[in-house]
Amino acid sequence: MNSPSKKRSVFVFNGDADGIISQHLLHLDGITPALRVTGLKRDLRLLQHVPESLVGEEGLDLCVCDINLGDNRDDLLRMLRNPTIRVTWYDHHEPGEVPRSSRFRSHIVTARGTCTALLVHADLARKGSEPDPRWAAMAAFGDNVPEAADALLATLALPASEREGLQESLREAGELLNYNAYGESLDDVLFAPLHVAECMSAFRDPVAFLQESGLIAPLRAQLHEDEQAMIGLSPVDSRSGASLYALPGEAWARRLGSTFANRVALAEPDRAVAILHPLHDGSFQVSVRAPHGRKDAPPASALAREFPSGGGRALAAGINRLPPDAVEAFTKRFFEVYK
Repeated sequence: MNSPSKKRSVFVFNGDADGIISQHLLHLDGITPALRVTGLKRDLRLLQHVPESLVGEEGLDLCVCDINLGDNRDDLLRMLRNPTIRVTWYDHHEPGEVPRSSRFRSHIVTARGTCTALLVHADLARKGSEPDPRWAAMAAFGDNVPEAADALLATLALPASEREGLQESLREAGELLNYNAYGESLDDVLFAPLHVAECMSAFRDPVAFLQESGLIAPLRAQLHEDEQAMIGLSPVDSRSGASLYALPGEAWARRLGSTFANRVALAEPDRAVAILHPLHDGSFQVSVRAPHGRKDAPPASALAREFPSGGGRALAAGINRLPPDAVEAFTKRFFEVYK
């Protein structure tokens, strides 16, 4: 006679620094997933890839990190119809209507200055765990919220010189892991996000991960090479409150475009930034950064949602596929919103 199967856990998460580190924090807190489901940054409908075969007699626990609920609502509702499935959802993107169910627990905060790993870190701390703040700080640096990262690291009470060195290491790592998530296909990136997550699972100490994982040095070298190609890039249109850039249809541009947008946004905090990334089918991915130095600036997510496949959060949003004949309309709206 076969023994009954036990409830399994599955992690579903974005393939950028924030998503990967968020699920890693849950793993460090004692959850060993039967399966990890992830993809590139713009692979949004990840819940559809959870196989029904994983639902045993005692059910399934889904831990979802850093993917938009709105893009996955149909699959979420389908899963919640199964009374043996429980879902915990951590995210900081605009979710739309949030389902109500006793088997659905959400931690969704869309305020500026947060990211998903910060939400996971705070939730674990509330439960009495002691998550290492260096992991969430790495994610926050990668997600372009350095103030939150610095605040976490300040709790370590390190000497100033040691804290500055740690900040720089974690900032670089967060940016590199984020950079590695961007591309039109896995052929564009150096490491598949699933490989990064599985590699990270062996490390409790983030500094050991940086030094021993074998990921950071190759990513650093590739980023440096891509940056050389980016030198001299100037906006195709620049006005008083915003700048619009158009990238070439090259792998380096697909990898670096969003990292470049983050850098421009940090360097010019009172200006909005939009980046057009050409895709193989002639359409464009669009990255939008709201000016984080202007607290009254409209959210980037609101602009992105005016177009099909658009969404995101207040400071950073995007459009997955903008048809070529919609570029003029997007450009007009972008400069109207961010005057």
